[in-house]
Formats: sequence, structure tokens, C-alpha cells
Amino acid sequence: LLDFAPRIKNKKILDMGCGTGILSIMASKTGALKIVGIDIDEWAYNNAMENIHTNGLNNITIKIGDASLLEQEGKFDFILANINRNILLNDMHRYTAHLAAKGFLIMSGFYSQDLPMIREKAEQLALTYQTHKEQDNWVAASFYKE
Repeated sequence: LLDFAPRIKNKKILDMGCGTGILSIMASKTGALKIVGIDIDEWAYNNAMENIHTNGLNNITIKIGDASLLEQEGKFDFILANINRNILLNDMHRYTAHLAAKGFLIMSGFYSQDLPMIREKAEQLALTYQTHKEQDNWVAASFYKE
């Protein structure tokens, strides 16, 4: 996310699988206009809300649920999805449908050996592979929508 920090200013961000809300908080502190975080876990929701309150932020909305909640949302300039491979593959079409033109989908939470599968699915959805980073067999990959 730090690589994209200058581009996040005044943008709308989706933090899918938001967990503790750390990426939402970081996006807010780097100038994002509006952030929506979604997680299926009630503990994650409560923890994210507490962390957002502790940081005094008011431009982040956290919701409990899955990618079906995106039907209530418009387009996002950046979508951060830190979820396992199977859910990424299953929900990537929803992310792409809610990604604005010239937007970025940054996915993480999967293993190095899963990158070809993730990349193939993204390219089938007309996303352009940008780059990826690996650490301890975990990957974060970014894709661009024309």
C-alpha cells in the first residue's frame, strides 16, 4: 500500500477482508477521501471500529458481510483485498465490477504458487497485471483496470 500512497489522496477505497482495519486506517492517514471496509467476522468488525475510533478517523465505514455487500456500493478507485485464494478467485468478478476505470485492485493473502491462477483470472476480467511482491511465500499483487 505504501507504494500507492501518493495516488490514494482524495480517492475512494474498498478494504475487503479488512480485519483490524489497519489498511483502512493507513489509507485514511495518507489522504483517502472515503474508505469502506468489509469483513465476515464480527470480532474483526469490532476491532476495526475500536482502532478507527482510537485514531479519531471519520471517513471509514466498516460493514459485516461478504462481497455481496458491494451491490450497495458504487465504484472504488482502489480495492484492497487481503483474503485467501479461493475467495479472491470467487469474488474477483465483483471487485472488478466495482472498480472504477483507471483503478487498481491489490490482492494479498495467498501463496506464491497461487499467483499464476490469480493472474489468469484477473486477466480474464480485463485487468492488467502491474507487479507483485513476495515475502515468506506470501504474495501481494496489483492489477490495473483501463
